[in-house]
Amino acid sequence: MTHKPRPRPNTPHFMTEERVEIQALAREFAHDVVLPLANELDPVEGQFPDWFIKQMADMGFFGILIPEEYGGLGLGVFEYCLVAEELSRAWMSVGGVLARGNGMGGNFSPEQEARMLPKVATGEYLGAYSLSEAEAGSDVANIRCKATRAEDGGWVINGTKMWCTFADQADYIILFARTSTDEDKRHRGISAFLVEKNRGEFPEGMSGTAVKKIGYFGWKTWDLNFDDFHLPADALLGEEDRGFYQAVSGLEVGRA
Repeated sequence: MTHKPRPRPNTPHFMTEERVEIQALAREFAHDVVLPLANELDPVEGQFPDWFIKQMADMGFFGILIPEEYGGLGLGVFEYCLVAEELSRAWMSVGGVLARGNGMGGNFSPEQEARMLPKVATGEYLGAYSLSEAEAGSDVANIRCKATRAEDGGWVINGTKMWCTFADQADYIILFARTSTDEDKRHRGISAFLVEKNRGEFPEGMSGTAVKKIGYFGWKTWDLNFDDFHLPADALLGEEDRGFYQAVSGLEVGRA
C-alpha cells in the first residue's frame, strides 16, 4: 500500500485507525493472493502450499492473539474477526486457517507458552483441535474417547474423534478426552491434552481417515482413532476433569 488508510466520516466509532488499516491489509491480501489460489485449488480439492502458509505468517496473521512478549501482535478478538472476515471473502477455508495459529485456545502452562507461542506466531508451529465425536458434536458433554492413567504417570488414550481439520499437517493437536464419569453431570470428567507430533504424519497409536467433503477444501479433515496412544504426564492442559470449560471458552473465538 502507498498510503495509510484513515477512517472515513461514516466509519463506526469502534473502527479505529489501526483497525481500518488491519482490515485494508487483510482485504488486499485476500484479493491479490487468496482469491487466485482459491480459483486454482478449490475446484481440484488441492491443499494449501507451503509458500502460502509462510505468506500468512509473514503478514502476522498467526500472531494476532499472541502477546507481544512472544512475538505476536497482542491484539484482540475484534481484530481477529476483521481478518477472518476479509480472508473468507476470497476463500472460506482460509478464514479457518487463522485458528491453526493464535494458540488454538490452548490453556498452556507458562513453560509451554514460552516454548511454543513464539513459533506459533511465526507459523512454524501450527495446531489442530480434536473435540467432536460421532455422539459429541454440539453436545460436548457426551465425549467418550477415554484417557486413563498409565503406570509411568502418563496417559493412555483410546477411542475415536471426528472432523479434525488439519490433523495431519499440524505440529500439535489439542485433544479432549474423558478422564472420569459423573452420570449426573456429564460435563464433568473431560480433560484437555497437548499432543505434539511431526508435521505431515501421525504418531504411533494414532491413525487417521480423511473425510470426504463437499467443500472446505485446501486441507484435509480427519476422523482419528486412538489405540493405546501414550502421552506424558505433562500433556494435561489445565485442571484434570475441567476440560469442558476450556473447550467452551476456546470455541467462543472460532464461533465469532
